[in-house]
Amino acid sequence: MNMPRPLLVALLLFLAPAAQAAEQQCELDCLLCSGLAEPSHYSEGIMKSMKYIAPGDDTWLFRSEVDLSNDFGIPPDMRGEFKRLMDAFHAKGTQVVIAVQPTRGIMHRDKVRADAAYGFDFSKARRNLAAFLGQLRAGGAVVPDILPLVDHPPQQDYFFRRDHHWTPTGAQVTAKVVADSIQQQPFYAELTKKSYRTEPGVMLPKDGTMSRALKKICGNNYGFQYARGFQTVPAGDDLGALFDEESEQEVVLVGTSNSASRDDDTKNYNFDGYLKEYLSVDILNVALPGAGQEGALLNYLQSADYSPDAPPKMIIWELPASFHLEDPLLYRQLQPAIRGGCAKAQVLGKRSGELPVLQPGQRRELFSNAGSSRLDLRGKPGFIDLKLGDKNLKDFYLIVYYDNGQRDKVWYRREAIVEGGQYYLELSRDPVFRDANLISVFFEPSEPLEHPSSVELQLCL
Repeated sequence: MNMPRPLLVALLLFLAPAAQAAEQQCELDCLLCSGLAEPSHYSEGIMKSMKYIAPGDDTWLFRSEVDLSNDFGIPPDMRGEFKRLMDAFHAKGTQVVIAVQPTRGIMHRDKVRADAAYGFDFSKARRNLAAFLGQLRAGGAVVPDILPLVDHPPQQDYFFRRDHHWTPTGAQVTAKVVADSIQQQPFYAELTKKSYRTEPGVMLPKDGTMSRALKKICGNNYGFQYARGFQTVPAGDDLGALFDEESEQEVVLVGTSNSASRDDDTKNYNFDGYLKEYLSVDILNVALPGAGQEGALLNYLQSADYSPDAPPKMIIWELPASFHLEDPLLYRQLQPAIRGGCAKAQVLGKRSGELPVLQPGQRRELFSNAGSSRLDLRGKPGFIDLKLGDKNLKDFYLIVYYDNGQRDKVWYRREAIVEGGQYYLELSRDPVFRDANLISVFFEPSEPLEHPSSVELQLCL
């Protein structure tokens, strides 16, 4: 049956917008490929952290295992360790403020596609995020409430559309939430005040880690996203603060690449600058890109910037919600570092020597607790202070043997950007070692040790 021409024209005009939208969607989706869901593409290098690339609306890309997770929080068996960590900072007079960064899925849930959500459930994710904030507060940290920001995201993108970093807008609105919370704390009045102002900086071109992963798998990407960068400088009479060389810093910022201050201005999001402006305080920024959840904090505590005799009044710890603070070694390293290591403790024993050339699986004894000088370490809260001459040696095991036949084997895998040479290990508090005495400590490389290296081990209380 032939349709009358006026009716046909009307029908075509009615269908045109839908056809145009479908064509546009096709133009974008045709850049995708089935390989995005293939596990083998995520088996090596940085691709491990990209699993799985999930397409979203408006050229958004998400990572299924990080951005679309509903799971947040400290495991129950580590919550006591987290509280003990906060207590150690408090004993030094340091307040710890944890700025939790929500995930990309939570902040941009309207861009998540139902057919590529990988189980993401905003209600469940928000509920678990709220519980995580509560766990951190129960442990003794000051935790600004980012949930109102979650419920009412800024109109501008909080995160880049195809990159895991927040935009300058995300950094700004988070800094405002953090600053408002800090200003309500009694210790804020004790901080030295300075004036700062923020001004426009360079444009930030962002192709994005997820866009590069898309290109690696499918051979295509969505191109660059651009955002205006900003920089914060001393204002008015405090202009001299730009060249201030004060050795003592009252406020320290640790965290990830979202907070790090880098030589490349196109990779700076000005989180520390916004904090300076809103709080009117100077901040030592020691955040590190690619250092994991605690790498920047550990690096700071082991550096010349930190003094256990003159600790900072406040540490701001920028922490993505996807981190769970679940690693026991995190706490076993940070506790002695806060105290200042063996330099600020009672030295019970000391051994020094040289590590020979070793292959994975070979071991070298560093400390023996035997003979007439044997120490009774049962039930004592000791720690190991290990110094390696080769600062590039960052992947190895320490194995502590006890006289009840048990051993405590710990794997150090320090990120490349975190300083090497200094390692701490708090003796295990596991009940299995409680009534046992330490008898020896061994070193075992997890990759070939091709050159000899000096080594010094101290056992301290």
